[in-house]
Amino acid sequence: MQALSLWAVALLLVAGSLAAVEAGVILGRRQARRHAAGAAESPAKSNVEGYIISSIFGLLAFLVGFTFSMSLSRYDDRRSWIAQEATAISTVYLRAELLDEPYRSRLRSLLRDYARSRLAPDNITSAEIETGILQTERIRNQLWDETRTAIYPDRRSDLASYFVEAMNNALDIGTRRALAGRAHVPTQIVAILLVYLLVAAIMLGYLMAKEGTTRRHESTLLILMFVASINLILDLDRPREGLIRVSQRPLEELIASMNADAAKESVTERPTKPPTADEHEA
Repeated sequence: MQALSLWAVALLLVAGSLAAVEAGVILGRRQARRHAAGAAESPAKSNVEGYIISSIFGLLAFLVGFTFSMSLSRYDDRRSWIAQEATAISTVYLRAELLDEPYRSRLRSLLRDYARSRLAPDNITSAEIETGILQTERIRNQLWDETRTAIYPDRRSDLASYFVEAMNNALDIGTRRALAGRAHVPTQIVAILLVYLLVAAIMLGYLMAKEGTTRRHESTLLILMFVASINLILDLDRPREGLIRVSQRPLEELIASMNADAAKESVTERPTKPPTADEHEA
């Protein structure tokens, strides 16, 4: 299902569920014809069947709610890690200003590149994702090598300790965010949910046929509501596609601030033009 778009998954679920309802209707009609010559069904038996269908869809609703809670928790984790990573990178960037040149400029430039690499664009291909991961790993190694070179002569100072701690924290949070981005609702749970949806649809058609009514509109609406809920779960479980996206705004604002700071530094450090002879005489 990960290879299919959410719209394709929704259409498949609707088609499969409605087909399951029709299969249940066919089974129910066959069962009704077999007992047509027998005694009429008692009201007590009809009530039992009503309890059965209510219990089936009640349990299906519970499974949908349970799975929705899991996917929403993972969505909140991904959103939280983005904010934490932006804060951690900002802390390192500010502390790098206390270092001597040329380490200050090198580290701050690498941190700007690292922050850009941590943006997660929407609707990118698997090849682009792998390329981004390799780029991030390369910058991470460069950051650590540059940190070690800058700090080693004064490694026993408080500044060295604070800077290394902040750098470690930023890189660790990046790793945890990457792991959170790969955390999905277990496949077994999603599979059980889909199988149970089909079983419930079959039972719905079966019991409606035995009651002598199909109620197409009501049953279709019920199926659509459950499919919409399951599709919402799958949407939350896919961070880079669908209607629900994890906002990249904390990182985007950090990158904008870094770029403005870099532009300010370039203007400050730009060499002034030597005065001409006429200006000197004036």
